[in-house]
Amino acid sequence: MAVTEPAIASTVLARGSSLDGPGDWALFIGIFAVYLAIGYALEYRSKRRRGARRPTKAAVEGLFTERSGADPLQRFSSRMVMLVGALAAGGAGYATRSAPMAVQIVSVGAVALAGIFAWAYFDHRTESRDET
Repeated sequence: MAVTEPAIASTVLARGSSLDGPGDWALFIGIFAVYLAIGYALEYRSKRRRGARRPTKAAVEGLFTERSGADPLQRFSSRMVMLVGALAAGGAGYATRSAPMAVQIVSVGAVALAGIFAWAYFDHRTESRDET
């Protein structure tokens, strides 16, 4: 006599997961806040180095504006560096999925920071110097 699994088991497994819990939303909002903070810090540094009268206000305005006159190929390359960094961080998370949570956090964080610094270095080396 063969034992069969109940029909509900396949339905439960097929549902997957979503952003239902408050912890999931907090993680999503935290990632977005870190992205904005890093973008603001890089923009502020750029405005301060160029001698803006009010670098704080200029950085906030510059955070959400497109660069006029930016080379489309340079902008595309910058986005590809960001994408590769994000994929590398995701790959680190996937590679350490069976490791303890502390190891996973440290490895993903280190790879993500390396990707952020690579992106910032690329943008710094390729940005035009005549823009104010």
